[in-house]
Amino acid sequence: MSTTIPHLLEPYLSLPEETSLVVLSSILGASTNWLLARCLYSYLKPSAVPPSDDDEPETAVLLVSFLRDYHFFQSTLSKLSLDLDSEIRKGKFGFIDGLSGLLYLPTLPPLPPSAAHPPVSAAAAAAAAAAGSGRGAIQNDGNDLRAVQKVIEAGLTALLQQGGQQKKKKRAVLVIDQPDFLVASTAGEDNAAAMGVRDMILDLREKVHSCVVTVSADDPLIHPSSTPTPLETNHSWFVLSLLHEAGMLCALRLLDTGTAKDVSGVVRITNSQDSKREDREYLYKVGGHGGVKVFERGGQ
Repeated sequence: MSTTIPHLLEPYLSLPEETSLVVLSSILGASTNWLLARCLYSYLKPSAVPPSDDDEPETAVLLVSFLRDYHFFQSTLSKLSLDLDSEIRKGKFGFIDGLSGLLYLPTLPPLPPSAAHPPVSAAAAAAAAAAGSGRGAIQNDGNDLRAVQKVIEAGLTALLQQGGQQKKKKRAVLVIDQPDFLVASTAGEDNAAAMGVRDMILDLREKVHSCVVTVSADDPLIHPSSTPTPLETNHSWFVLSLLHEAGMLCALRLLDTGTAKDVSGVVRITNSQDSKREDREYLYKVGGHGGVKVFERGGQ
């Protein structure tokens, strides 16, 4: 099993094209955690071949997660031999906790730098400054998507200005983990929340090289019943709108025939019509210690 990037996925996990949107979708029992970790690894890992152009920008990644905290990604990426703390010090990585930092409003006083949690980059520091005092929390309710966008934009600005390798020019990749949670937490009777989050992502995409988004695509959420709830309607509209805009979709699902001891699930890769990459479908097996094996049907 590979603890880095399985060779079959290498063409699809390289740095996305400029202005492109990549969507990683999951269902219950087929999480995108391992796939997202390998995307981050691919964008942040040192290149084996020195760049031919000295003016080639350095890639920096801002990760905004609405479901998982910094220590989850720190632990996951460490299994791939990638030290996120080191990437933060280099000015190549920033993290914004979208759950506790944007939606949860702590009333505790500001913490000293030595006690800050988690120890993230200047991107998070800028987010805290934009939000006011406290642990990077927005001092208004979570329904204000403009405030959420303001914090993310502040994080992007700080990340791009932070000194990287010889202060080279940077290109930012924005990774948004589970923004559908933000849709669910702000949804009302209409689809204004879904439209608001979609529009926020569109605005943010204009400020970055490319964008990667993870969403849940369970069938009951995408194809709700004849009498759907507002949550189902919002979720379905939001995810389908992203899929129509995506240059590539990596969809994870379980086997149609049920569970198998040597297969965890299926990854289906679909590209836009103008892409030079072929659509593919592979099987994968997630093992212990962060290892993943990706293979074709009938392969070993």
